[in-house]
Amino acid sequence: MKKFLLLLLTSAVGFSQTSDEDYQVLLKKSPFNKMYPKAIAADAAEYFAESNKIYTEGPIALKEARLAAISASVAMKCEYCITAQVHMAKAAGATEEEIKAAIFIAAEIARFSTLLYGNEFGMDNLKNILGIQP
Repeated sequence: MKKFLLLLLTSAVGFSQTSDEDYQVLLKKSPFNKMYPKAIAADAAEYFAESNKIYTEGPIALKEARLAAISASVAMKCEYCITAQVHMAKAAGATEEEIKAAIFIAAEIARFSTLLYGNEFGMDNLKNILGIQP
């Protein structure tokens, strides 16, 4: 969290410049680093590395975190994300059935959300049904 806050502070105050030499090193470390403007590439790469620790050091087990990422990827309709997350979920031990279930969950949430929204169900009505009225 400290590094995230440091990145935000650095971004707010001014970007740390990445030299041409450092930029080439970053590109060799990961092909994804070429997506960032050179001026912020080092900071962005560090943030990416830190944020990805949620899969290995976070409170959710790796396989389950990847299954959640599959659901989010499906909901966003990100073909890049789906391909990557399915591959990494399998590497973490997820079965085809677990992957299908994660995809189905995303589809079911989207379907029911559409029904609620389209029928103007209302948040107060939902909270009343769930018993969470203030």
